[in-house]
Amino acid sequence: MKTHFFRPREVPELQIWAEVFIFTALALGLPVLFNTADPFWTQGGFSWPVLGPLLVALRYGFSKGFISILSLLIGQLLLVETDILTPQSDFNINAILGYVIVIMVTGEFRDVWDRTNQRQTIQLEYVTERLEVFTRQYHLISSSHDRLEQVLAGHTLSLRESLQAVRESIGQLEERCLDKAAQSILNLFVEYGTLEKAGIYKVENNIIVDPPLAAIGKMNTVSMSDPLVSAMFAENELVSVKDVKASLGVSQYHIAIPITDISDTVYGVILVEKVQFFALKNTTLTLLAVIAGHIGDLLRHEITNPVMQANEAPYFIKQVKRANKEAKRYKIPSHLLKITATNINPESRQLMKYLSEARRGLDIYLYNNEKQTLLLLMPLADELEKTGFIARLNSWSKGRTGKNLTDLGIVIEQQIALPINNDDLKRLVAFHD
Repeated sequence: MKTHFFRPREVPELQIWAEVFIFTALALGLPVLFNTADPFWTQGGFSWPVLGPLLVALRYGFSKGFISILSLLIGQLLLVETDILTPQSDFNINAILGYVIVIMVTGEFRDVWDRTNQRQTIQLEYVTERLEVFTRQYHLISSSHDRLEQVLAGHTLSLRESLQAVRESIGQLEERCLDKAAQSILNLFVEYGTLEKAGIYKVENNIIVDPPLAAIGKMNTVSMSDPLVSAMFAENELVSVKDVKASLGVSQYHIAIPITDISDTVYGVILVEKVQFFALKNTTLTLLAVIAGHIGDLLRHEITNPVMQANEAPYFIKQVKRANKEAKRYKIPSHLLKITATNINPESRQLMKYLSEARRGLDIYLYNNEKQTLLLLMPLADELEKTGFIARLNSWSKGRTGKNLTDLGIVIEQQIALPINNDDLKRLVAFHD
């Protein structure tokens, strides 16, 4: 809280003039009482009576200080003219003019300081008011955002559920080509990404073909020089306005999503011009990128049977590469198991059959009947889920046969957490050749 001294304009006008009169009267009367021989202090080096008007000028500015010094000089002249005082020396005009100038400069300095102080006070009050408004709006938006996230939390599908839904949707298509499936694909992205204005385009030789195959809202003409589009083709992955690599210019898009296969060939792209703000979270962007990659693979390959034979190994390898890529790029956990039956008997065959029946929704098997070897890809499975899966196998085996996996001659030769390097991957799946 400001003190009374720093807010002179709030002092009543009558009090101001009373203080001017008192300081001036003291400056005139005290020298007469205590230094009658030299009441003007002309012989003492400094004229102490000037201190009264000086204080007035510092406190109330130029006008009050000037009136005070003039009143002091006039009072001193009247005392001399009426013979009340008989000083030993006359007025020193130079000193008097100097004191008047000092009072004037002091008063003007105080006025400038007061105007500056008032201007800064007004600015401070404005900034404080704006800060209060901003704070209220921030808390309102924060509260609304939290409530919105709570509402959406009950409707948001997990990554595993989303990919299962994508496989089912693509699997139901009569023709698996981008031209025929464009609207269905775009509907999936609108559902999972809360897109408001977006289009899906065909890409030929890294050139986007306009107009869109399907769109939500009226899309603008595509510009290949758009910074978001350029960054997407340069990286061969999803790019949003949040990415530094897309911040070199102003883009008309919020998200650019390439539809690629495992060989990183871009043959489609989804350009998003408008999206709800909460969809730009990293979790949502990762979901959209992973969905786009799986859609690309599903459109390129007709095989959908999750339990494959040795002749289908090339597609299994592509799925492993896809999971390996996602583990590297998006830190999505996946595991690869190699299970071998060293002793072929009815019990081991029964266990292998159970493996097919107990398959999780996204798991993909590659079975070599001749070598009795099973490669098991577990996408989106962390260490805990992998360990739980093996424990369930042991539990089932003991419950049905009274033997554990080792007793049945079932050996888990490999338990590999993705990502792994390409050489290890080739050695792991070499048995199919």
